[in-house]
Amino acid sequence: MSSPVGHSLAGYVIAAWRDKSLKPRSLMLLGLYVFLANAPDLDFIPGILRGTPNMYHHGISHSIGFGFMFALVAGALISLRGGKRFGREFLFMFALYGSHLVLDLLSMDGRPPFGIPILWPFSDHYFMVPLLPPVMHSVLDDATIGQFLADVFSKHNLYVIGLEMMLTMPFLVILSLFSRRQVRHA
Repeated sequence: MSSPVGHSLAGYVIAAWRDKSLKPRSLMLLGLYVFLANAPDLDFIPGILRGTPNMYHHGISHSIGFGFMFALVAGALISLRGGKRFGREFLFMFALYGSHLVLDLLSMDGRPPFGIPILWPFSDHYFMVPLLPPVMHSVLDDATIGQFLADVFSKHNLYVIGLEMMLTMPFLVILSLFSRRQVRHA
């Protein structure tokens, strides 16, 4: 699993690519985009409410099927409210949500079931392509909130966040060069 910082950076890069600018149109929109890129991890909330944060993490909210449904609803709400084209908004919402799934799929998972059920509802299997180090948040489903927080605020996770920032930099540089070129040609 990637960190909230990594997921937020991915959402920012996708939004910057869409807007062809590193400067967000508004902080409120940027907040929405970052929220959507982190939305699959809302599955922590029921576990936190029960006192065991990991209990429901990496369930169906980490799947293409759930992401598709989420993007349908979010795209419809945004297109209705803002008078925008549904198809374009749906694809953008799916890209934001999907960025989370891709990062978690590529990250090592240290607790069973290993990986994410990315192909739900077509398959109940969990998949993982461990190219990136994991973010630690306790390997036990029944870890207490104290154990969970001790792992979250570890040196290892600071290392992972630094790595995520380094991996995001090339995309931001390319987007910066592209947006400057667009301004010159306008």
